[in-house]
Amino acid sequence: MSIFEYPGYLEAQLLELEKMVLCRESQLSTLLSIFGEREHFSFPSIFIYGHTATGKTYVMKTLLNVLKLPHAIVNCIECFTSRLIFEEILIQLNSHCSALEKEWSSHERCDTFNDFVRLYKQAILVQDLKNQTVYIVLDKAEHLREMDINLLAGFQRLQELTDCNVTVLFLSEIVWEKFRPNTGSFEPLTLHFPGYNKEELQRILSYDHPSAYSEDFYSAYINLLLSIFYTVCRDLKELRHLAALNFPKYCEPVVKGEAKESDTHRLWKNIEPHLKKAMQTVYLREVSSLQWERMQQEDQETSQLKGLSAHAHVELPYYSKFLLIAAYLASYNPARTDKRFFVKHHGKIKKTNFLKKHEKRHSALARVEAELQRQSLLQQMGNMTSSRTLAVRKQCVTPLWQLLVTCCTGTA
Repeated sequence: MSIFEYPGYLEAQLLELEKMVLCRESQLSTLLSIFGEREHFSFPSIFIYGHTATGKTYVMKTLLNVLKLPHAIVNCIECFTSRLIFEEILIQLNSHCSALEKEWSSHERCDTFNDFVRLYKQAILVQDLKNQTVYIVLDKAEHLREMDINLLAGFQRLQELTDCNVTVLFLSEIVWEKFRPNTGSFEPLTLHFPGYNKEELQRILSYDHPSAYSEDFYSAYINLLLSIFYTVCRDLKELRHLAALNFPKYCEPVVKGEAKESDTHRLWKNIEPHLKKAMQTVYLREVSSLQWERMQQEDQETSQLKGLSAHAHVELPYYSKFLLIAAYLASYNPARTDKRFFVKHHGKIKKTNFLKKHEKRHSALARVEAELQRQSLLQQMGNMTSSRTLAVRKQCVTPLWQLLVTCCTGTA
């Protein structure tokens, strides 16, 4: 029996929802309560927000498809103008029309919100959806702020403008306070999707276990993977990619007959150096999965790599280290010194100023003041802008690439 009990929906559909949507039972139950039955009027607009890879899009797609509710899902990055958004919604609503009606509707221009309201009413009548709730999902909704000024307020009041039973759902990675327009809108119903904790990530990733291996074996592998990467990466998509990429190397001793599935110590020793390499490229995807597998096969020096202890230290990804160094330099050094430190030809230092500073260094009082100033700098960090931090990071990384090119080409 399903944990969700809502009238108007088949128990088989609710059981399928429970099986497909993991660790989002609370949010799913809230959405089902808001939606009600098919014929019920729902809330005009719902704002769903949360960090990336927290299940917002997946939950909405699964919910609407499993319950077979009339809907249209639009990505605001792919449809980057109001006209593209209007036409994509109408195309999806008319997806069950005949070929002749589709050909006719494809020539209909929809440039303004008034045109969209008119054509939307026609599509509802053609599809016989007057007595059902239609759901319009706008994914990556934060990009609506860059489009027409009346677009956001129009979608919020679409139920009122069309006099139809329609609910617009905004999916975003930022909070509603950064959306709120000056006029023409009202507060939507907000729903937060929090990030997954370690236990939830363990449950979700373990669900993807290959059929050739037992669930306990793959679950032990995921537990090992999270013990390494959870401190630096909590993105479900990235962790799923890392799990799929490194699993063949983890089970290699089992395939060769050198170890059993229960021999966790042997399996850990085999995968440890490869996880250390993967730690260097978290989020970057510098190489494809196929290239990574070839590198693993061609590597003959894995036994010489140092061990990796998840409890002893936490190692940041390669380029994150440079970003941390750049943030430190930008916060503790004034902006006027950037040219002197990071530009090759910054000009000469005036001799008089240099002599004055040189004389001060020999003063005991100056040394005390310098020590007090150094301690003060260590205690509090100054303000810095993101553009300046990225510029300093670029200057730190660029010489390394130039040195690499020089070594490879043999030119000075």
